[in-house]
Amino acid sequence: MRKFLTATLMLSVLPAGNCLQGAPATDRARFEKYVGKYPSNLLKGEPDVKRRLQTLLGDNYSLFMERLQVETPIENITGILVAKGCMAHACGVEESILLINLSDGRLHCAIRSDAYSDKVKTFSEDRDHFPAAALKYALGD
Repeated sequence: MRKFLTATLMLSVLPAGNCLQGAPATDRARFEKYVGKYPSNLLKGEPDVKRRLQTLLGDNYSLFMERLQVETPIENITGILVAKGCMAHACGVEESILLINLSDGRLHCAIRSDAYSDKVKTFSEDRDHFPAAALKYALGD
């Protein structure tokens, strides 16, 4: 009886769910439900994605968010969730793109801006597996 009570007590203090709370989400359905919705819906509905995006972008986070003023519906392009937008009156010049790999939940981003001499700057939680084809599609190149 004593062992049972000890085990029950130990289990009651462990956090519920995944113990690796900082790990990327791998639940495909969790992100696929945002297809057809807007990037702001994703960021409001998934606070951990917003937190990871802030960490990934650092000082570039506000620049990224300023380029989501005009949003387009989220798409699933060959297993990559594509969320993008642009600065009002500057689409094609000032853009932000968030890519989420549905197989591993990793975040990848791009910012096209005059701040980068009209070039695209990329950010990734996994640079070795940056989804270049999805980025090319999102940029319309």
